[in-house]
Parts: sequence; structure tokens; C-alpha cells
Amino acid sequence: MLLQNLEIEPSELPQIEEVKFNSLEKDFLWMRLLGWGIFFLLAAGVLTFIMISTDAKAWMLFTPWLVLLVLILLVEIKGFGIKGYTLREKDITYKSGLIFFHMTSIPFNRIQHCEVTQGPLARLFDLASVKIYTAGGSSSDLSISGLTKERAQKLRDFITKLSSEYD
Repeated sequence: MLLQNLEIEPSELPQIEEVKFNSLEKDFLWMRLLGWGIFFLLAAGVLTFIMISTDAKAWMLFTPWLVLLVLILLVEIKGFGIKGYTLREKDITYKSGLIFFHMTSIPFNRIQHCEVTQGPLARLFDLASVKIYTAGGSSSDLSISGLTKERAQKLRDFITKLSSEYD
């Protein structure tokens, strides 16, 4: 038996960026903005309490807080359009990140199990996440949030069916 390990030219590799990615639900953006809004509302209450109980000037506390709020909102809104997933014949790929871009692909033959989860805010917006696990870890290797519950369940069933064909 002859072992071959031929060289592959990088220019001959297929470009995954040319694949059409499925976008997430628009409600996911609103859910994320609501989550940040609740956080910043609570932070404003704490800052107000600190301001009242001490002699701190309001602008010294609220200016950095408002700058941070605007930056987070910009990153959330601009970054939302980048997020997406695609299913191919042998794998699933998810991309995200405005500042730090991530693209993760998991072959179906490496998937151990898949689950659908919903948090309290996600339930309010009727959204869910699909979590994909591979061998060797206790946390999910890939999590796709911002799907309708129905779409998440169909995706989980599809991934489970394909991954079971490799056993």
C-alpha cells in the first residue's frame, strides 16, 4: 500500500465566503437591544444612587456610561448583519463578529448531539438557539442564536439526522 499526501494549491481551495449564509431573525436584534437596555437601565439606577449618596458630579458618572452605551449599540446593530449560518452537504458553518470575526465549521460526522434552548428574553420574542456539541467538551462547540423556535427545531432535527448517518 502506497501512502500519498499530495500538495494542494491554496488557489484551488473553494471559497466559503461565496456560499449564501442564512440570516438570523430581525427580532433577535431587538432582543439583544432590549437585554442591553435592561442592563443599562439598572446601571443608571446604581449610578444615580451613587451620585445622590456622594458628592460626585453627574457628568463624571454618566458621560462614560453614555459613550459605552452608544458603542455597544453600534456594535450590536452593525454586527447583526454579519451573523449567519449555512448548511452544506457535509458541514454547518456559522459566522459572526464585527470587531473580532469568527467563522466556525463543524463536519456532521463529528457532531455528538444537538439541542434547542430558550432563555427568558428569547421566549418573549419566540426565539431559540441551536447548540451543537462535538466529542471531548462539556460546552457547546457551536451555538446559533436568533432562530424562530420552529426553525431551530427543524435545524436540530436535520443536523441530528445527518450526523446519525455517519455512525
